Amino acid sequence: MTEPFATIENLREHWAGLPEDHESDAAQKLIEASIIIRGLYPAVDAWLASGRLKAKTVRFVVCDVVATAIRRVLEAEQGDNVQQETFSAGPYSQTLAYRIREANLFLSKLHKQLLTGGGARNRKAFMITPELP
Repeated sequence: MTEPFATIENLREHWAGLPEDHESDAAQKLIEASIIIRGLYPAVDAWLASGRLKAKTVRFVVCDVVATAIRRVLEAEQGDNVQQETFSAGPYSQTLAYRIREANLFLSKLHKQLLTGGGARNRKAFMITPELP
């Protein structure tokens, strides 16, 4: 099995508020986040070996993804899990939207840009001159 990009110690450095009772879940999520990154970007290990991508960048992305997922779980545990409520008077309607309870892992647009180097530095302006008949 390929090693995860970050360890539980790296996650503790990234997020000092990591609850001890969530550390075993966090360790598994670090592995899963690494699997997701390798699945979306199969060349990531080659990019690291060639120096195109820095290990600390990938470590940051993995830790940030896992910390965000665990924070969502903690927020859901603390509240009544209702994110949005809508009430109407007549003809009586009520809508409740619940928060996500699972620690799903999501790569944000920023994470993807960090992994691929697709930020503003790679944007190029171009111009098309249409031909008139």
